[in-house]
Amino acid sequence: LIPGKPAPKLITKAMIESMKPGSVVVDLAAEAGGNIETTRPGELYVYNDVVHIGYTDLPSRLPTQSSTLYANNITKLLLSMGQKDHFNIDLNDEVVRGSIILKDGQLLYPPPRAVDP
Repeated sequence: LIPGKPAPKLITKAMIESMKPGSVVVDLAAEAGGNIETTRPGELYVYNDVVHIGYTDLPSRLPTQSSTLYANNITKLLLSMGQKDHFNIDLNDEVVRGSIILKDGQLLYPPPRAVDP
C-alpha cells in the first residue's frame, strides 16, 4: 500500500469467476480499496462461490489468531508425546526428538540430522 493512494487491482473479476467453488481470497489491501476487483472493504462475503475476506482491521485480529494457532501447535506436540496421564518420549519420532534437550540428565542437543528417504 502507498499511503493516500488506492490499492492497485491485481486480481480481476474474471480471475475470481475462474476459481473453483469454495476457494478463499484474503485481500490484505482492503483498507485502501483492495487488490481484488470484487472485494468489499470491511466485509466477509461470498461472490460466485468464492469467499472474500476484505477486513480492514486485520492487524487487530491477528494477535488472537496467532495465540490460537500457537496454542494448537503446542497442544498437538504434547499430545504426540503421549496420552492424558502418561508421556511416552519416543526418540525415534523426528519431531519429538528435535524438541528434547535433556532426558534423564543426558544432554540430547543438538538432535541428529534427519535422514533423507
